[in-house]
Amino acid sequence: MKKIAMICVLGLMLASGCKVGEVTSPQSSIQLPGEFAATQLASSDSVVQVSWEDFFRDENLKGLISSALSNNQDNLMTLERIKSAKASMMAAKAGLFPSISGMASASQRKFGEYTMDGVGNFDTNLSEDLPEDKRIPDPYKDFVVGANFSWEVDVWGKLRNQRKAAVSRYMASEEFSKSVRTWLVSEIATTYYELLAIDAEIQVLNENIRLQDLALQLIIELKEGGRANQLAIDQFEALVLNSKSQLEAKLREQKTLEYGLTRLVGKVEVPLDRTNLDNAVDTPKVMEIGIPAQLIQSRPDVREAELNLQATKFDVASAKAAFYPSINLFGMAGFNAFEFSKLFFNPASTMYQMGAGLTAPIFNRREIQTRFEIAKADQRIALLDYEKRTLNAYLEVLDLVNQIATFENQLKLKENEVQVLQRSIENSNTLFSVGYANYLEVITAQTRALESAIELADLKASRLQSHVQLYRALGGGWN
Repeated sequence: MKKIAMICVLGLMLASGCKVGEVTSPQSSIQLPGEFAATQLASSDSVVQVSWEDFFRDENLKGLISSALSNNQDNLMTLERIKSAKASMMAAKAGLFPSISGMASASQRKFGEYTMDGVGNFDTNLSEDLPEDKRIPDPYKDFVVGANFSWEVDVWGKLRNQRKAAVSRYMASEEFSKSVRTWLVSEIATTYYELLAIDAEIQVLNENIRLQDLALQLIIELKEGGRANQLAIDQFEALVLNSKSQLEAKLREQKTLEYGLTRLVGKVEVPLDRTNLDNAVDTPKVMEIGIPAQLIQSRPDVREAELNLQATKFDVASAKAAFYPSINLFGMAGFNAFEFSKLFFNPASTMYQMGAGLTAPIFNRREIQTRFEIAKADQRIALLDYEKRTLNAYLEVLDLVNQIATFENQLKLKENEVQVLQRSIENSNTLFSVGYANYLEVITAQTRALESAIELADLKASRLQSHVQLYRALGGGWN
């Protein structure tokens, strides 16, 4: 009967691992085209191979970026996450090897006289065949020094797949850190160029306020000569006040951007020296954008998603292995005696134990099945995340290439518009002075010229920012 029972138990243990859900790796449905549509910039050598130190030419901007990479708290947190992922990876690797630990203990125990141990020890000491040095003391002392080990034999690859998953997640954490650094570089450059635009707009407003003040003085003089009325003076004065109000708003916006840039750098004291917008407008240049397949190789966020997907594949394999019986080896060796003087260097005190065990799920199969289903669901989620990032990366590059092309055309038109409106101010003032134009035409010309000059500054900054965003979209120089 005992043999039959043991055979039944073993049969149940083996059968518990036989029926395992089918494991199929989901495949991505996203297939990128061979080249970017509607662009002639495709090349095997692209800007993705350029580091930020070479991409940006403004030394002030490069100094801000360098300082931010050393001090920004978000960036430093990602570096700590890498350390955490590395520790998890090392722990998973250690699981493949036997666990060996030392042990040392000393205890004393008084057995009751009406207990099995108490009676047995007393009876043993009465034996005439028992040497004096082997008589059991009362109270009983127990000294142990040695080592024990345990080792799960990875027959089905459960531990190996756990290690592979940990390695993939460690590599994914490195890619996430690169994504954060790429984001940080692009945010600083974007904010820096926005500051240059505000600086240019403040300069335009100051110049226009100067010209408007001169126009106001002129209209006052014309009124004194009987050639203008108080309504014209009020209109010109309101125009000056409006421009000064806009100036205050721009100064407020300038300070907010400077504080934002300081926050990105991660330090209280940050040098905010910067060039002017006209000197920065020719840099940086994006000549090549590469081919779509390079996005997968170059964008840290896409590579991170790919590595996380790979980790979930190993998670599924490890969860599947949990259905099968596991084999455990265990043992111990050392010295054990009830007198400390007999503990060491005494062959009679030597002890050891060796054994093996087989365990398999029987009544907790539902729990293991749940973990298996969760692992498969996580794999499908990781695949969808990978597809989403790949698609977004491709479309983002297309959108930015289109933006850059249209910015170039729009900028040329806006520059011509500013020149025309500047000329219109001179003409309106001349015509007004000789009576061929009224004061409303002069005000309209000045107002539109101011608006156009501010729009030109915004366009120049937007073009620079689009180059920065394209550089980030192409991977940020991580090759």
